[in-house]
Amino acid sequence: HIGILFLFFGHFVGLLTPHFFYEGFMEAATKQRLAIYAGGTAGVICFVGLTMLLHRRIFDPRIRLTSHRTDLAILIILWVQLVLGLITLPYSYSHADGSAMLVLAEWAQRIVTFRPEASALVAMDWPYKVHMVLGMTIFLLFPFSRLVHVWSGFGSLAYLVRPYQVVRSRRLGVPANPTNPAHPAKPR
Repeated sequence: HIGILFLFFGHFVGLLTPHFFYEGFMEAATKQRLAIYAGGTAGVICFVGLTMLLHRRIFDPRIRLTSHRTDLAILIILWVQLVLGLITLPYSYSHADGSAMLVLAEWAQRIVTFRPEASALVAMDWPYKVHMVLGMTIFLLFPFSRLVHVWSGFGSLAYLVRPYQVVRSRRLGVPANPTNPAHPAKPR
């Protein structure tokens, strides 16, 4: 989860932050190198974790029985997307001036503000293009897969302020907790 969350928020902040916001204290080339190193590290962490998850889903019989084919499909799509993202790293490094990052950020900002303009993407290398198409495809698949559970993560903050929860067993013959004086065991 650490790798994928870092990648998600890294893409979110990195692509959607306008250039004028950081150009006073950071050059585009510096931001691109930061994205390469931090994103590459998070990508490798995510690759290891996602590969382990996929292996477990496919080869553990108990988990395989409880997995739906759409679960496997979305995990494979995420794995391919991650590999494509890792493939873009050498291409990004070859554009050390930050030009590729500026083109991609401009495209993403225009998509979010409903002013699409993709003419600058024509000159981009193929891994970027495939990575972007698959990324948009994942956004389309998001509500129809278990990826939608991401939204429940925001609800987990409520656990910090929720009242204490008492859990009682429904099994018959299980004595009440003898260490809790508020709920003494019933005599038999």
